[in-house]
Amino acid sequence: MDIPKANPENLLEIVKDAYRAKVVVPEFQRSFVWSRENIEEFLASIIQGYFVGTFLMLDTTPEHPMFPFRVVEGLETVNGQVNPGQHSTVRLVLDGQQRITSVFYALYAPDIPLRYSKHPYRFYLRLEPLLEGDPDEAIVGVSTWDKRRLSENEALVRQHRALPFTFLADSETFYQWLFEEQDVWQGNDRKKIREIYSRFEKFMVPVVNLSSTTSKDNIVNIFERINRTGVSLSLFDLAVARLYTKNIKLRELWRQFASEHREVAGLIKPEFLLKVIAIFQGKEPRKGNLLDVLDALTADEFTIRWEEAEEAIVLAYKRVREEYGAFEPGWIPYTTMLVPLAALLWELKRTRADATAYNKLDAWYWGSIFSQRYDSAVDSKTYRDFGDVKRWVEGGPAPDWLQRMEATTLELDVDEPRSAVYKGLMCLIARRGAKDFLTGQSANLNVCQDDHIFPKALFQGRHRVDSVLNRTLISKETNNRKSDKRPSEFLRECLKGHGWDEARLLSTLASHYILPEAYEALLRDDFEAFIEARKETLQRAVAEKLRVGYEWNTESK
Repeated sequence: MDIPKANPENLLEIVKDAYRAKVVVPEFQRSFVWSRENIEEFLASIIQGYFVGTFLMLDTTPEHPMFPFRVVEGLETVNGQVNPGQHSTVRLVLDGQQRITSVFYALYAPDIPLRYSKHPYRFYLRLEPLLEGDPDEAIVGVSTWDKRRLSENEALVRQHRALPFTFLADSETFYQWLFEEQDVWQGNDRKKIREIYSRFEKFMVPVVNLSSTTSKDNIVNIFERINRTGVSLSLFDLAVARLYTKNIKLRELWRQFASEHREVAGLIKPEFLLKVIAIFQGKEPRKGNLLDVLDALTADEFTIRWEEAEEAIVLAYKRVREEYGAFEPGWIPYTTMLVPLAALLWELKRTRADATAYNKLDAWYWGSIFSQRYDSAVDSKTYRDFGDVKRWVEGGPAPDWLQRMEATTLELDVDEPRSAVYKGLMCLIARRGAKDFLTGQSANLNVCQDDHIFPKALFQGRHRVDSVLNRTLISKETNNRKSDKRPSEFLRECLKGHGWDEARLLSTLASHYILPEAYEALLRDDFEAFIEARKETLQRAVAEKLRVGYEWNTESK
């Protein structure tokens, strides 16, 4: 057998073949599991012309395939009439499914949710940051439930300052927009946009194409080897090699940190510490900057900075757990926020800041959570926020985006458990000290379940029972007693458990942000009235965290 060789192929043509059902996925492959962040990073790599790995394909006939196959996920919703049987041969993706499907998802916008979400996402290309050379800021994925952010991006589309990625699937559509429809970008800007699109449209990838005569045993062997050894070098791996010449054993430093702080190390990537060091050195923590930062430090300087970064990241983790209500690591809204939080906490410690400074830090933290600020362009926001909050603490104005926030306009009625808003609200409930519904005693939050108040079994179909406004932290035992009862019936048991003292029961409910108006709605089994009352209560709670329009504006005038 000839040794397989990689040949260059156009990635967009491969994706278009997936749209035509000519490129398909073997049934033994796992499902599409990439997250929004994975897709954004991959699209940014393509736009920047980075190497994105080799692809492995197998030609076979659709009538008698070597392996059973399926079309790429989401094809049925955007081109359901196509059939692999239309083609004399089809190409099975043995390696590269996640990469191909991610581009397909962005370009064709199928109505299927991404992993760990309940709603589809739409991807946009913002042109101003793109022209400024910031693809991480330019590429944005937005859940369809997030009406506010969808509206913001659609407004940019109407202003010709952004493009839906669906415009990039077809060159005729794109060039008609660029030369006939839009009137914002002219001259050099238009030329640069055209060049960037051309790079995207003509992006080539190495493809190893196996013929239909390849034996099954050999295919399985190749596939297993790719999946066992095909992990690309991480930034941390490169840093390990870069620092080795300075006699710094970075991997050993990380192992030592991980052994001393297992919870933190299990949550973050080693690169987080390098990003904190970059901020300490006054540099934006982009991948391209980090190696330059390491090169500029002597061995002794790096050792000092590494120890500071270790302490800072532990401080951030403890504050998120103890002060911000993330009683378990899974409830941290953004693990990526540990980097700017760590740098800011270290700065406050270094300057011996007072309580007011920490209050400002808290307002920045909660504002970032409920505005979903760290959903995209994390590195640039990290660096910008560090500078903005530092200046605010030193007596300058609050960050502009924070001053503009209004709690009443925030979308809190969410049902995505992985969203920052959902986790943030649960953290507020935990921080408030959620008590057990039946006894009024402090609940062991580590064994509590995030579950429905109006039971799903009784109210699903007629109401939005999965909304976070209908959920709270409930012990397993209490939840079992509640699961098949209407709220009015369950509250009678709760009242009995509180010694028939309604004031005590109301105090317990208040620990879940259920105030008298919402309590009355529970007694009437009125779902919509309960949701509205609890939403208003939670909006007030968020506003209190933000202190919108009061201390900031008076202080900065």
